[in-house]
Amino acid sequence: MKTNVNLFNGDCLEVLKGFADNSVDSIVTDPPYGLKFMGRKWDYDVPSADIWRECLRVLKPGGHLLAFADTRTQHRMCVNIEDAGFEIRDMIAW
Repeated sequence: MKTNVNLFNGDCLEVLKGFADNSVDSIVTDPPYGLKFMGRKWDYDVPSADIWRECLRVLKPGGHLLAFADTRTQHRMCVNIEDAGFEIRDMIAW
């Protein structure tokens, strides 16, 4: 079975802006958790509502977002996702 894969490298907000509206079936992501991991700037905060708004824009109607988060900052991630317009239906803890 042959599978086609498109890999995009860049700032996710900029890359998402290049996608057409309603063009993605689902989004599964493991974004920064906002824990300042090893002092890294990229992990200073959870993704903003602007990023999640772009995710919502590109998702097809009925599409789902699954975003991993740390237990210490999942509430911040959830608020940003909800502020972007998503309806939070369930959360999975591990």
